[in-house]
Amino acid sequence: MVMIVNTRWKKNVASIASAVFSFAFALLIGAIIIWATGSDALHVYGVLVKGALGGVKKISESLLKSSTLLLTGLSFTFASKCGLINIGAEGQLYMGAACSTAIGVYFGYLPAWLLIPFSILGGFVAGALWGGLLGFLKSRFNVNEIITSIMFNYIAVQFVSYLVTGPMKDKTQTYPFSPKISTSAMLPLLVKGTRLHIGVLIALFCLVVFWFFYKYIPSGYRIRVVGQNRQCAEYAGFNVRKNMFIVLLIGGGFAGLAGSLEILGVQHRLFENFSVGYGFNGIAAALLAGQSPVGMLFTSFLFGSLKSGANSVQMFTNVPAELVDIVQGVVIITVLMKLTTTLPELFRERRKKKSVRGVANKEALS
Repeated sequence: MVMIVNTRWKKNVASIASAVFSFAFALLIGAIIIWATGSDALHVYGVLVKGALGGVKKISESLLKSSTLLLTGLSFTFASKCGLINIGAEGQLYMGAACSTAIGVYFGYLPAWLLIPFSILGGFVAGALWGGLLGFLKSRFNVNEIITSIMFNYIAVQFVSYLVTGPMKDKTQTYPFSPKISTSAMLPLLVKGTRLHIGVLIALFCLVVFWFFYKYIPSGYRIRVVGQNRQCAEYAGFNVRKNMFIVLLIGGGFAGLAGSLEILGVQHRLFENFSVGYGFNGIAAALLAGQSPVGMLFTSFLFGSLKSGANSVQMFTNVPAELVDIVQGVVIITVLMKLTTTLPELFRERRKKKSVRGVANKEALS
């Protein structure tokens, strides 16, 4: 028991160290780029932090973005537990948003206690069906889920563009967007004077469901076995294809829920390119967390704060908001390269070579 606890503790410490190192390395690269453009990196980062955490409203905006990233990150992580790579969260988010918008607009006569759950459930189901289609192609025909999920992202984005310029376009407006959803479909606020809504609590609940599912539910255990060794899972009698379908189905539902909450709680209408890359940024947060539920809570807030503070950087400095995208990109590259493990190994190898050379020199002199 003590050995198991120590092993888990070491893994958690290693995961935290990897995340801290990756983010610090990304900030360093960002600072170098800022200095190269002739700006003060410390001032820019100060504006970034103030724009993300400088007051109740700014913190609430960071939390809003964090909750969306948490759900799209769960979409990626849920599939990765089964050994699959779901890059389709962006498309699933768009489909969930479209379905929730349609319900909020065309069923606006329903009371709030019925319309809000109906709209949220509709967004989840739409995302799940879009992800389930990926799961069907993977489980039935063994189609590469990376390629299909990327293609499905483009289809979903273009489908939403078609909706807001055609059948769902607000006829009273010139710009392409849908009518506003009914006030009965709008999510209740948690803090007055801000846009912080109950969707944040829904996202946290989904994180708890994710943790409980993989830790205590037999289906979660079977999915983890499939992800670690498919041949072993088949030998044990597990239905590998069924489990691959399930993870992409539920993962798509999480991303669809993210789109639903974005419409019902923030945008209140559907329009083209309403997402600022939430599906892809959620992958970055999930990778940095290393599939840890607690880690995802912190990394989602970290990237959500970066997104929130990026607007202030663009407004009050000469540095564009795309700096945040650079930082996120470097974080992903650092995580994938596993520099926290490779660098110490390189240093150890270098010390070994020096020691061997020292011994050889001494023997030559003697």
